[in-house]
Amino acid sequence: AKSHAITIRSRIETFLTEPIFGSSATLVVDGSPADATRLGLKVFNIDFDLVVSGINYGPNIAKDILYSGTVAAAMEAKILGVDAIAISAPHTKLAYLYDETIKLMDEIMETKLYEFDGILNINFPKESYTRPKGVKITSMGLRLQHAEFVKSERPDIFHIKSSIISYQEDVESDVLAYEDGYISITPLAIDRTDYKRIKEIMNT
Repeated sequence: AKSHAITIRSRIETFLTEPIFGSSATLVVDGSPADATRLGLKVFNIDFDLVVSGINYGPNIAKDILYSGTVAAAMEAKILGVDAIAISAPHTKLAYLYDETIKLMDEIMETKLYEFDGILNINFPKESYTRPKGVKITSMGLRLQHAEFVKSERPDIFHIKSSIISYQEDVESDVLAYEDGYISITPLAIDRTDYKRIKEIMNT
């Protein structure tokens, strides 16, 4: 839950390590996810076509999106002019995850769904499904991870106890796709302006 934090006044340590997952090089960044995107695009002397952030351990649906470092890393790439996708799953050791991710990415690369003024936020369905039923294009849902602050043995220290607050979701929401066993693909915009509200204000 690093959201879109970036390091401004502190130094950021990096080091190149053994290439992983078939990459030509791997850079370890001691910073936020958005820092990692910024540095990755800067350090490697490559014109990137696409940045893929994830696969995150845990879903990033509904209001989770606002707190997600995984989504923010993809957003940072788009801000810097590179198309991007964020991918999350309830668990990174799901038996089907590798095969389904390759299959999905092949389709996305072929159709170039990621070529627009935002990013794609992809979530695999909840853990109880042995394999996704299919893919749905979805909207951002309403569900909220509520944080309750609980005092510890010391009065100046708090622990966070989280619980999920559910709402009546739109049938096209990422939450229902996640619950019903579908991969959700939610297009997210960089521009957060509420243009409808602007018109309402101008007409008052």
